[in-house]
Amino acid sequence: MSINGIGAGYPAWRDMGKAQRNGSGTGFAGRMADADAAGSSSPIRNSMRAAGQTSVLDAYRASAASGVRNVKPAYETYESENYRIVPDNEAGCFDIYNKQGERIDAFDYSDIKVRQDSQTGKQFLISEHGTMSYDAMVLDGELKDALQDVMGVETLETEELSGFILKTHSGTGIQYLVWDGEEGRWGKVLLQSEADRERYETLAETYFNKYPNLIHDKNAAYIWADLEIKGLAQHTKDGIVSMGFNGMSYNDNTDYKNNWSVLFSENTYKAVFVWLQNNRGSIEEMQKFATWQDVFNNIGSWYDRIWSDEEEKQGYLNN
Repeated sequence: MSINGIGAGYPAWRDMGKAQRNGSGTGFAGRMADADAAGSSSPIRNSMRAAGQTSVLDAYRASAASGVRNVKPAYETYESENYRIVPDNEAGCFDIYNKQGERIDAFDYSDIKVRQDSQTGKQFLISEHGTMSYDAMVLDGELKDALQDVMGVETLETEELSGFILKTHSGTGIQYLVWDGEEGRWGKVLLQSEADRERYETLAETYFNKYPNLIHDKNAAYIWADLEIKGLAQHTKDGIVSMGFNGMSYNDNTDYKNNWSVLFSENTYKAVFVWLQNNRGSIEEMQKFATWQDVFNNIGSWYDRIWSDEEEKQGYLNN
């Protein structure tokens, strides 16, 4: 379990470190850099370059610059009050941990940039891995400063959030991020406060305690809570409705004969998702397939009922 963005404290020594790094001419290396900067603008050096003359020192600098471009970054582990950033310089990514030592997510070095939502102003870190999975978290001020420090930059690159949609689960108020057009397939739950964590824990406890025949450990309960927040599941009085872009099913905690499954189109899923957001008062009846027959008729959507092996043998549906 992890919470993204808890804690606003920021140690004073880190601000001092920034001031020291930003000061020019501090120490031998700083004085050498200042001297190089002054020397590079001298009339004599400029006239030599204009005449096509290159000194040994210039040649060395050019060679060194070329070599630097081929060297992998060598970042070091960094800790702030609420975060620990552990670089993997071979793989080219950061593992980010909270103050409890829990790993939050992994982010490629190339993905360390601010994605800002134009509507809410919220900022995110997003690491896309080229498959259906991606890591994402809300970027708070402390983590933003920590990443700038560990990477040795004054500010992170910022761009407008695009290709993703920020959504809010109506039952808990917890937000999640999903690829635009990928609703019903994936999503990343964003726990941004202690209140979010408590609501998430409560939902997981509900799954764990209410359905002992379906859920046998807490890890499974957390998975189902995560799915419900992303609109891919719904707990009911006696069981669990699971759904996705191509169908939905119900599993009863006590009587398997109450189970049912249907296939439908992606457009039907989108219509069902909207219906769920606006009709949470009907949740207790959602385990009955008759309820969904009425829903499909009301939204004008097609579905195909799936028969179990037992139902095919007996020649009729159980419900």
